Amino acid sequence: MIKVGLTGGIGCGKSYVADLLRRQHISVYDTDKEAKRLMMESATIRQGLVDRIGERAYTPDGALNRELIASYLFASPLHAERINRLVHPVVQDDFLQWVDKQNGSLVVMECAILYESGFDRLVDEVLLVRAPERVCIERVMKRDGASETQVRARMAAQMSDEERCKRAHYIINNDGNSDVEGILRDMWMKIGGGRLHED
Repeated sequence: MIKVGLTGGIGCGKSYVADLLRRQHISVYDTDKEAKRLMMESATIRQGLVDRIGERAYTPDGALNRELIASYLFASPLHAERINRLVHPVVQDDFLQWVDKQNGSLVVMECAILYESGFDRLVDEVLLVRAPERVCIERVMKRDGASETQVRARMAAQMSDEERCKRAHYIINNDGNSDVEGILRDMWMKIGGGRLHED
């Protein structure tokens, strides 16, 4: 089974590409979504968050105190590293267990921080989605109701597209004008996932 990492910066449209693949009945593991689930379900993560942040890491009804955790994460790079060291190994194990349950010749891991987290070592090929900076900024401003300054700050905290391009095996330019579905079909044949169907 071939494991493909799907990554890209904020606003590049990697979730759009992931949805295209799901429509083709290709299994996609969304690390962001699954990490949020595991922060609720994993006893290891729950205890670790309480040890690091305190009992208020979870609300009285057992829900994740997202606001408190976000403020802790963004307070310092050291805090973010502590949380990542706690969460990433659990997500990695969950992904590998998920892979074992899948059928077919190919699966996908969707992960914005594929390289930063070290998850790239869990996959065989990396597919990078990218778009011009201005396009990404406008998409995120529209999607999140964020200011340009806020979006640029989030971009500055990420690995650069140049660095991602050096390390990726395949690149899709999702600039709003390219035939992303057509490019993806051709790419999938090269990767070895078989032919994607046209709608």
